[in-house]
Amino acid sequence: MREPPSIPVTVVTGFLGAGKTTLLNAWLAEHARDDVAVIVNEHGAIGIDGELLAGRAGSIVEIDGGCVCCATQAELARALAELAHRATPPKRIFVETSGAASPAGVLRAILRGAARDALRLDGIVTIVDAARTHVIAAHDLAAEQVGYADVLVLSRADELDDERLDAARAELAARNGTAIVASASRGALRDPGALSLDALLARRGGDFRILAHPPAGTADHGRIESVALAHAGELDEDRFGAWVEAELARVEGRLMRMKGILAIAGIDERMILQGVADHAEVTFGAPWGTDARTSRLVLVGFGLDRAELEAGFRACGRG
Repeated sequence: MREPPSIPVTVVTGFLGAGKTTLLNAWLAEHARDDVAVIVNEHGAIGIDGELLAGRAGSIVEIDGGCVCCATQAELARALAELAHRATPPKRIFVETSGAASPAGVLRAILRGAARDALRLDGIVTIVDAARTHVIAAHDLAAEQVGYADVLVLSRADELDDERLDAARAELAARNGTAIVASASRGALRDPGALSLDALLARRGGDFRILAHPPAGTADHGRIESVALAHAGELDEDRFGAWVEAELARVEGRLMRMKGILAIAGIDERMILQGVADHAEVTFGAPWGTDARTSRLVLVGFGLDRAELEAGFRACGRG
């Protein structure tokens, strides 16, 4: 018997007041109401966001009184399991975290909870108020939310002129060199060619232009760092595997994201490596053909030793 398809789960996070609910409400309109379920986490005892979203989703589950990253993480895992094991489960689940939640606990509930075999992490979308990017440097939690993101959306972008918006985009790209950076205003994405959330998430797996010219060296903004590694040539598969298992395992608890395009000796296609926390997946992209076979890897985390990582990655080279 064929296994039922896994249910994609999209996490929408962002610091207090970033505009998560406004954007999520617009994104829900891209789906048939009965196909979608939303789990809303509110920090207080009285839920408001769930009521605002109720008209757009077939199922709304409200978790209040604590953050799903810690106090109510088990409740989130139970909610995911209940939705996944329904006779007619939703085709898509969104989890909107409170502004005071770390993505780490939410990921544990999705990737390690009772329903993990029925779920697939579709992506982490972090909303950042374009006019208040200074909160990222002022609050470790805001920086952590940015560090875990697959997609970063600058909300209220219409309040900035082009120069300030470009500066905000550059700041986010420096903090998380693996993420797609987009902008939105009045609840709508405003980037040409990516006017839906699904279009942005699709680029998560297929658009690696950020890695063509990754940020040089280490961008250290407080505790969160984006480390870009490059090798002009092929990697030995066994050496690279041993390096990942030994060296990256040592910083596993401090590693938020990992994204790379690798040229592996003996393999014609590009190896695409993506990881969040301690969960990683490998897929294969287009053949290298006549393109130069180079390997690029970006790591986002805290307490990373650039020189040590660079030396280890270089040692994975063939020959």
